Parts: sequence; C-alpha cells; structure tokens
Amino acid sequence: MSSVDIVIPCYNYARYLPQSVASALDQEDVDVRILVIDDCSSDDTEKIGRQLAEQDSRVEFRRHSENRGHIATYNEGLLDWAKSDYAVLLSADDALAPGALARAAQIMDRQPGVVMTCGMGRVLWDEENYASKTETISPEFCLVPSRIFLERCFLMGNPVCTPTAVVRTELQHRLGGYRADLPHSGDMEMWMRFAVHGSIGVHGAVQAYYRRHSANMSIHYDSQLLGDVKEVLQACELILAQWGDQFPESSQWRESMLQRVSEGCCWLASTAFDRGDSVGGQACLEFAEQVYPVIRDSHQWRKIRAKMFLGKTCWQLIRPAWERIREYRKSLSGFEARPTSQSDQLTGWWPEPHGR
Repeated sequence: MSSVDIVIPCYNYARYLPQSVASALDQEDVDVRILVIDDCSSDDTEKIGRQLAEQDSRVEFRRHSENRGHIATYNEGLLDWAKSDYAVLLSADDALAPGALARAAQIMDRQPGVVMTCGMGRVLWDEENYASKTETISPEFCLVPSRIFLERCFLMGNPVCTPTAVVRTELQHRLGGYRADLPHSGDMEMWMRFAVHGSIGVHGAVQAYYRRHSANMSIHYDSQLLGDVKEVLQACELILAQWGDQFPESSQWRESMLQRVSEGCCWLASTAFDRGDSVGGQACLEFAEQVYPVIRDSHQWRKIRAKMFLGKTCWQLIRPAWERIREYRKSLSGFEARPTSQSDQLTGWWPEPHGR
C-alpha cells in the first residue's frame, strides 16, 4: 500500500483545523502520516492541534516559538519531515475529498513518468463544512506532457488548485523547496519545476475543497494584485532561465505570457480607476506598457486612457452608452456569455486528453 505524508501548516485557523485533519485521516487505501505545524498562532491552534495528535498516532504536532512565515513552514514539512512515497501540502482551512489520495497514488504507482497529480477543487465559502458536499466521482484522468503543462502556465496562469496536488516526495527533495522571493506565486513555479521533469496526471474528479474567504475579495486584497502579477512573471522567467533551452516553443510562450500579463494589468488599472485609486491605476498601466509596449494599440489600453482623460465623474455619465456599444459589437461577432451553473463552484483545469 502506498504511503502519503500530509503537511498541514496552520496560522490562526484553529476553527478549520479539525475538518482538515479529519479529511486526511479518512483517506482509504493509502497509509497516511500528518504533520500539523502551528506557526505561532494566537488562537486555539496549539490546543486543538495537540488534542488531534493525542487522539490519533498518525497525527504529529509542532509549534513554532515565533512566526516564521508560510514559505519556511511549507519547506520544513516537505523537505525536513516528509519521507513517504508521496506528499501533499494542505492548508488548515482546506480539506481533501474522499478517495483523493488513493486516486492519485494509483496513477503514480502505475506510471513512473508521472511526477505529480492534481484535479478539480470544490470551492467552500467562509464557514462551509466540506462534509456537507456530495461528489459524483469521475474516473477520468489525463496524462499531460511537460510541454503542454508548461505552455498552459505561460498562456493562462496557474492551472492547479493547490490542495489537489500530490507529488513524489523523492523528487520534491531533489527540486528543493518553495522560494522565499515568491510568496504569492511560489506554487505555480513549483508545479512548473515538477513538470520539467515528467508528466502531470490530471483527475476529472474533485480532489480537494478549497476555501475562499469573503475578506479576500476586499479592496485591500485587490490592491495587492499588481504585486502578484509581477511575481507570476518572475516565476515564469525563472523557469525559462533554467530550462527554456529544452523547449523550442518557449520564446513563443514568453511572448504570449507578456501579452496576457499586460492585458491583465490594463484590467487592474481600470478597476483601480473605478475605485478612485488613480495612483494604483497609473502604476498598473505603466507596468502594462513596460512588459508589452504593443498594448498601446489595443482596445483595453484605449479604454482606460479614455477613462483617465475624462475623469471619474465624466466617465460615469458616459459609461452606460460605452457599454451598450460594446455589447452591440459582441452580438455582431456572435459572442454569447456562458450561463452560470454548479460547475462555477469548481476550480482547476481539465485539459484535452494526451494519453491514459
């Protein structure tokens, strides 16, 4: 039977920790070990963590005497502690889906060239309990070659819902840990590092529950997005610098990535303007031009420049007319918005099959 080590870093998430640990202990057909690392929380994490460790010998608990930050905590668990066949990094506010680890282990046991598996993540909001969810288990999976996975990262961004990722522990040790200079995009950089060394197995099934908090959708969170965009760009550049020569298409990937990042920064500039943050909007616009000068010829660029020229008050007066024109043009092109459905609660990437 395959073995899986589950690292659960926790900082002030005591209220979710029992759910997260329970979801790991309930995994069937694999041997699990769990390490809860309390990064000097100020809530009841220590009390609850020690209770969980006392109740089940498969659970270990550690507490930092001072806050070390999430990157150092991740690396402590994955590099210094994990030793089983496979490893998972599971945030204390997330949870594993039933059978997730057995599905991942089955693929990697049979396919030595698969270095990591991932799958769909079901979004939980605020205080939702994962146990209230009932999933229809999809048996489908795809084996995605290195080139396809890396191209997807460059062209569209991170395709992996982090708690669904199961990696080969031995390779994790060889590749090293998360980078301290990429606190917000280190997960994507890590997945790309794995992909350079083999195929990625992607499950069609829900493999984990990923919690989103209403506070994350606040203005304060949104104001950090430009920094996150810069980190994503840095992550991709690091992969290209070390392994780009192995992939002849990498120069095209980079060009497409720069265009995508620039267009995204125009959107950030527009939303900042709508909030009344002219300084932030200007910073986003300047970065968009810096990384992809051709953006000046785009519709996005012309729109935000027009908004800034007119000013917020004048823009609000003419915006309805602008939007009606835009919708009319979409109708001429045959564009139709996709209806919302239950699938909108999922996160992850289901690619076209590249082998089974």
